[in-house]
Amino acid sequence: MKISQLKPMIVGLVAAIGLLLLVRTGSAESQTKESTAGKTPSELTIVVMDPLSAPLSCPCVEGYAQRDYQQLADYLSQKLELPTKVVFHESLTVALKEKTKGQASLVIGKDSVVRSDAKRAKLKLQPVVRLTGKDGLTTQTGLIIVRSGDPAQNLSDLRGYRFLFGPDNCDEKHGAAAALLESAGVEMPDTIETSAACSDGACKIIEWGDDVRAATVISSYAKPLLEGCGTISKGDLRVIGETKPVPFVTAFVDSQLPQSMQKRLEQALLSVGKQASLLTALETLTGFVPMAPEEKKAAMKPAAEKSASKAMLDKHSQADPVIPTDDLWPSWRGRHRDGHCGWLPNKLPQELQIVWKQSLAGPGLGGVAATQEYVIIGDRDLRDLGDLFRCYSASDGEPLWTFSHPTIGRLDYGNTPRATPLVHGDHVYLHGAFGDLHCLDLATGDLVWQKNFALNFGTSSKLPWGTCGSPLIVDGKLIVNPGSPDASLAALDPSNGEVLWQTPGAESAYGSFIAGQLGGVHQIVGHDAKTLGGWEVATGKRLWSLVPENQEDFSVPTPMIVGNRLLVTSENNGTRLFEFDQEGRVVPEPIAVNTDLASDTGTPVVVGSRVYSVWNDLHCLDLKDQLKTRWTKRDPSYQIYGSLLAYGDRLLVSAASGELLLLDTQADQCKFVSRLQVFDTPNAELYSHPAMVGSRLFLRGENALVCVELSRAAVGKK
Repeated sequence: MKISQLKPMIVGLVAAIGLLLLVRTGSAESQTKESTAGKTPSELTIVVMDPLSAPLSCPCVEGYAQRDYQQLADYLSQKLELPTKVVFHESLTVALKEKTKGQASLVIGKDSVVRSDAKRAKLKLQPVVRLTGKDGLTTQTGLIIVRSGDPAQNLSDLRGYRFLFGPDNCDEKHGAAAALLESAGVEMPDTIETSAACSDGACKIIEWGDDVRAATVISSYAKPLLEGCGTISKGDLRVIGETKPVPFVTAFVDSQLPQSMQKRLEQALLSVGKQASLLTALETLTGFVPMAPEEKKAAMKPAAEKSASKAMLDKHSQADPVIPTDDLWPSWRGRHRDGHCGWLPNKLPQELQIVWKQSLAGPGLGGVAATQEYVIIGDRDLRDLGDLFRCYSASDGEPLWTFSHPTIGRLDYGNTPRATPLVHGDHVYLHGAFGDLHCLDLATGDLVWQKNFALNFGTSSKLPWGTCGSPLIVDGKLIVNPGSPDASLAALDPSNGEVLWQTPGAESAYGSFIAGQLGGVHQIVGHDAKTLGGWEVATGKRLWSLVPENQEDFSVPTPMIVGNRLLVTSENNGTRLFEFDQEGRVVPEPIAVNTDLASDTGTPVVVGSRVYSVWNDLHCLDLKDQLKTRWTKRDPSYQIYGSLLAYGDRLLVSAASGELLLLDTQADQCKFVSRLQVFDTPNAELYSHPAMVGSRLFLRGENALVCVELSRAAVGKK
């Protein structure tokens, strides 16, 4: 055969060999792709981590937290024609290691927990559907709770509290809770405490009682179980805040399964909604529902790593704390009469920004009360013949109403009211220096009722400094101290002024009263002209009396409840710390005394374990070390007086000279972070306590009330 005849045959043979090689190569590539996609398992392994599943919960609440996933497994086995194995465990890592030999075709559990565990176990999961609850929702929330008797009413009241969060993989109890507190301006401590279970945190804050101001976070689904199982009694705890909703029970499939198998699993789960018996078994309204495409495509990142949570838990962030929107300063020294406010900046603005300014007749001793809408202050008319209470718009200083009442007399340090107005609900209570008490409608300034201590209680004493005690609301009672023989202390109905009880005793001193738990007894505490004492809230019964060693005190500073102890300071007896017995009576001998701090006017502020007060110097005492003086700092700005406001690790001194000084309370020595001069009046002696609402400070000068913006971000903005 000629070469020319062989050539076509050779070409054909080469082509055939090439085609054969191409077919074999394609087959290998196909096998590789199929291997990469995984293969259908011989058994469907389901790991259930749902906290409401029967094996992981308790049968204490009928029809709740008893989800029967074995019925779901049987249904899936039939639909997919595969044998099915169900494993229940709270930890995916443990389940994979001890129960499933590393296999998990389907994982059903709390969304944030599954994501976190899967990342730790290096298991690639894909979320596909979510389970609805009996309410039809696929979400849950975190509940921030306190003891029912805790004084906190709003989230912003939780400043300085001890917190028990959930683990960082439970988003509703950790990341979402941190973001909620951040939005309320609550700053977290350096060390974040967690409790593994909702019941642990709830039991701990109950066990701590009044000794510790604490809050914990529980999952919304857990609340019925705590009471139903008897872990806590109904009414022991109170919800004070709720987080934004976060995903609850989600079903995840193994990403290594073939796509066809993943799709079949998803469709089988979605079909549960058509099975009445399964809806009952799983305690669900509509069964599993689809997830949005963008949710499925989202990276498998644990929700607890959200930036909001990180920002919240970074206490020393350079940015100022978030300014609360529900803040108020309703009375003497704030919500709890402790000098703590809902916000302070990390640093004062470099330039003074006065938002608004209103003239007053003259200097005054009475403090300022303020809400988001109203600012109220006591003044005198131009002829000094009567009290003149003024109410301004908090936002722009526009005068809203005035209330005048004739009072003629002459007192040391002027005739203006000494007491701080008290805002409660729709009313404001005004107490003048001559013993007149008025209840007004907060919005209009209209008179609701009035009392006069001399006419209504027989008060006859002529105090050279006037009546000074700021009214107090406790357990629905308005507490005042007329100082008459038959009514040393009295409780009035806030709505109409009717006397609920009055108790005999001595004349009035010059301080204000407080209320709280001491020795397990809820009581009112304060000074009369001769003694320090406690009174039963319900009846006014005198519980105890304490005569100071040196009986020459004027008793101007307000006592302070610190845990289950009482902190008292005065000009002739120094600063003392008292304990109480189980009947709520004071133990006469103080457990600690500091004679360096002997203030005749200034009430201390407690931040953590430190006590701060101004008396000639700024003093810092150590509660944990027998009130030992940690340091003192003299400064010409505060002379002998300064009002103190605290938030987080900051202390703001409103000095008698009209200057603001911001202090870092975490420093071992006195450390002023920044200063800001508000009033430039030479030799000013400003004794009026300011009000702090949001980022605005309402401060009284010699002849004006000013609103100062303290947020650096807001300075310069209109």
